[in-house]
Amino acid sequence: MKQIAFSCVGVKFVKIILFILLIIIMGCEAHPPQQPIIVPEPQPIIVPEPLDPPIEKFNPDTVSKLIQEKITKSSGHNRFMHRSELIHGISLLPSFYQSRKFSAAWMETDGEFLLAEDLLEEIKDCKKHALDPENYHYSSIETLLKTIRDHRNAPNLIYYDTAADLDILLTEAFFLFSSHLLFGIVNPETLHIKGEAYGPDIDLVSILNIALKYQIIRKTLKDLSPQHQEYLNLQLALKKYQEMASKNDPYRVPVGETLRYGASHERVRMLRNRLIFLGDLKATETSDPTFFDSDLEKAVKSFQFRHGLVVDGVAGRQTIAAMNVSSRTRLSQIELNMERCRWLPRKLGTKYILVNIADFKLSVVEHGQSIIEMRVVVGKPYRKTPVFSEKMLFLAINPFWNVPIKLAIRDLAPRICSDPGYLAAKQIKVYKNWQRDSPEIDPALISWCTLTTESYFPYKLQQASCPDNPLGKIKFIFPNKYAVYLHDTPDKSLFDKNLRDLSSGCIRVEKPFELAKLLLGNPAKWNQESIKAILASKKPHTIRLPEHIPVLLLYWTVAVDQDGKVHFKRDPYNRDKAVLEGLEEEFKFRKRPFGKQRPAL
Repeated sequence: MKQIAFSCVGVKFVKIILFILLIIIMGCEAHPPQQPIIVPEPQPIIVPEPLDPPIEKFNPDTVSKLIQEKITKSSGHNRFMHRSELIHGISLLPSFYQSRKFSAAWMETDGEFLLAEDLLEEIKDCKKHALDPENYHYSSIETLLKTIRDHRNAPNLIYYDTAADLDILLTEAFFLFSSHLLFGIVNPETLHIKGEAYGPDIDLVSILNIALKYQIIRKTLKDLSPQHQEYLNLQLALKKYQEMASKNDPYRVPVGETLRYGASHERVRMLRNRLIFLGDLKATETSDPTFFDSDLEKAVKSFQFRHGLVVDGVAGRQTIAAMNVSSRTRLSQIELNMERCRWLPRKLGTKYILVNIADFKLSVVEHGQSIIEMRVVVGKPYRKTPVFSEKMLFLAINPFWNVPIKLAIRDLAPRICSDPGYLAAKQIKVYKNWQRDSPEIDPALISWCTLTTESYFPYKLQQASCPDNPLGKIKFIFPNKYAVYLHDTPDKSLFDKNLRDLSSGCIRVEKPFELAKLLLGNPAKWNQESIKAILASKKPHTIRLPEHIPVLLLYWTVAVDQDGKVHFKRDPYNRDKAVLEGLEEEFKFRKRPFGKQRPAL
């Protein structure tokens, strides 16, 4: 029984053990042993490159429409702002773009502005004309051009608007620059200068259209600038004094005692250095720079001659004051005289007579070179010789003198009042009026003592050819509304004066017969003997010139001689200040020159 019981227990035990083992086996199958995790190496993320965005095709018509809108909006205004730039040529812009049906002028069909670079180069170079590039929108054009080129591959509304603005600004810059080259910045009529300034009647719209069509922007602007020798010489002087002005004017001469040959003083060293800087003295070794030697005396005379001073080689108060004038001031003088040059006709002819009123000098210029020069006497400051140009037609030997009405009332009437025999003594006759066949009348019929400038005075006073005749022996006529002419004078001592603004407006010449022989030509017919024979007759004799010679009466306070030396003249009529102030004011655009339109001489 015990064995049977043990066997039963054993069997149960075995079953239990087997059951446990089965559970363990099943658990192992449900949860197999974990394998070690292998982390893969990170792989680069490959992002596909985006496709190029489609380029919008450039449409020039969009620019044209914008130009039309902008021009139409500005029409009727005297001035307007464009991209913060003041537009001066608004009077020309509408007609210019209308002539093109508002198509862009400077922009190519692909949106490029190739000719803009040519205009920018000329504007950048305008300093040689004493002009400022910023007056012609230089920086703004550069900025807009860069913007256009940086965004050319992505045209949008902003791009088109910028292109339209750039085109208009380029056109405005061309018109303004060419206007200043042709006619000058300052309108002389606003300066109340007695006289006239001339310029050709030029169609700037046509000029620009032609320049764009044939791609000759630079050549066109060069051709519009003055080409006569006087202007070219001033350009050289401008460059020289621009360099001098950049050096801050060293070696000023202190005020002190008059310095002359033989003086020894520390101020002599300063005088020497100043003249070296100004170009009148060569920089050479000297044993004693404080001694006033002969070379320094010659240099002082050179300076005095160039500045219209008494040439005595003595450095007195007036000479030292002129030496100490700053290079910046001298540069301004050159600039304002270049402006005066721009008031001249472009074609002066191969041969002409030039009278510089401020220099008291006459020159006959042929092929750009002065072939004869002489001193002249010009009008007093209160009887100024006018600035104008006409053609000389003839000359008169043994001329009579028709006394100007104002001069007859102001000067002669008081003398006649105090001396009734004055007219007879001076061989002056009185005629009823100024008609050719007017009868002579008795001077006693006129109340000379009560005449005033307001008096009615129809009479003509005419002086016969005689030693007292202020016209001397010869008179040169170039008919003009001012009744101004060149003539001889019996008072030759006037030419020895340093300042010769002494006449009543007409111009007395130092060498009238040399001038006559030059103008008449044909020495076989008009020689010294033939002219003397006419003089001996004491009868008026008129000779027509074989060619009509242009006569230019100018007022220049700076001139350059044939040796390249710059001469600074006094300003006897005090006109420089007004021109300089005009240049510094806000300028105005003029599509035509001031004053009466006349063909160039």
